[in-house]
Amino acid sequence: MTMIRPATTFVLLLTGFLLFVPGLYGQEKDFQTWWEGELQVDLPGGFDLSGELEQRFRNNSLQYDRTLFTVTGGYSFNPYLDVNAGLRMVAVQDRESGLQSKFRVHADATGSYPVAGLDLSMRVRVQYGFDDVLDFGLLRQNNLVNRNRLKLGYHIFGTRISLAATVESWHLLNDVPARLSYKMRYSAAVEYTLSFVSSLHVRYIVEDEFNVRNPLQTYILLIGYQHQL
Repeated sequence: MTMIRPATTFVLLLTGFLLFVPGLYGQEKDFQTWWEGELQVDLPGGFDLSGELEQRFRNNSLQYDRTLFTVTGGYSFNPYLDVNAGLRMVAVQDRESGLQSKFRVHADATGSYPVAGLDLSMRVRVQYGFDDVLDFGLLRQNNLVNRNRLKLGYHIFGTRISLAATVESWHLLNDVPARLSYKMRYSAAVEYTLSFVSSLHVRYIVEDEFNVRNPLQTYILLIGYQHQL
């Protein structure tokens, strides 16, 4: 009993933070919709591979924003620690309504542990974005970013429904001052399991930018499908 009470108190405080944290000031606001589909493959020896295709719309969801394709490989050391690395290719609309290509590589480690019937996890990610493959080595021209995400998940016993809440921060590593914080993301999600290998999920996301010129506050509805081989 003495082990459950501190964990329960922590969960209640975190839930309250996610529900009632005030939005940061933004000079502009936007509502966006994101659509994504993901295919996962489990490989022998604790390895896995996934591919994700995502489509985003901005300007109150009336204007095409970008298309993203991400390939990720991962390894599970045990039920409590996973590591992943991936490459993302992006086609983003520029001001002249043309498409500009961008790329991003990332590596992350995720630790997870059950707490009072909930799944608590912390992911630490380092990502590097660049506009051209030939400019990959020019760190001073491109963004090296650290992202930290805290997640609480809960499966409703006897149903196919799972719930999740996350809070995530962005920190720029190759700027002055170093580790400049410039964005926060808060989200709540519902997932419905269609079968043993597929599921649908809906996420509502709030993103707040700060410490940047013309900060943006974004409200996002994400609808996704996941299939596992």
